[in-house]
Amino acid sequence: MSGLFSIVFLAAVVGVFKPYIGGWKRWHFALAALVSLILVGSFVPKEGGNSQPATVAAVGSGEPSAATPETPSASNWSYREDKDEMRGDTAQFARVTSENEVNLDFPYGVVQGHLTLRKRKEDGLSIMFGVDEGQILCHSFSNGHVSVKFDDQPIKRYGCTDTSDGSSNVIFILNETGFLNNLKKSKKVIIEAEFFQQGNQQFTFKTEGLKWD
Repeated sequence: MSGLFSIVFLAAVVGVFKPYIGGWKRWHFALAALVSLILVGSFVPKEGGNSQPATVAAVGSGEPSAATPETPSASNWSYREDKDEMRGDTAQFARVTSENEVNLDFPYGVVQGHLTLRKRKEDGLSIMFGVDEGQILCHSFSNGHVSVKFDDQPIKRYGCTDTSDGSSNVIFILNETGFLNNLKKSKKVIIEAEFFQQGNQQFTFKTEGLKWD
């Protein structure tokens, strides 16, 4: 509070209370009022600042300020389950994302690969390979295939087919049991697939630590 404002404030208080309080008492009263005003003003937060009570309220609100991070794991695999409420069946999924990225031509851009295991009562084990965006060429009627290398083993060819809903960025890898047996023993898997007007593209996965019955 400026000195000029203090003088004006004192004079105003003295003038207002002059008819009611005589002599030096009205000056004492005015001085006490000024001190009270200064003390109250010191607790009022300045514009743009943060007051302590607001900070305490934020901490005690019970609402997290950010999403809780996932628990770190030595494995790159993530797991989830989807329950069919009508039938009471549960589908199990395991998924791993490629270590590398591939730059596909417009309109797709940079994408990663995803290897997904799915087990459902209705159709058993399925193994899916997909990318964020793109068109993987793999059709059962044209003997489509992907090339797969488990660790340092010789390259294997697996037949593949497209999805029933016509999604172009996901395919199903055939010979599921044989693929899974090799996958469980591997630490690294490279999958090479043909893309529409992009040629063959390779995606590398760190697959050690898979937990799957």
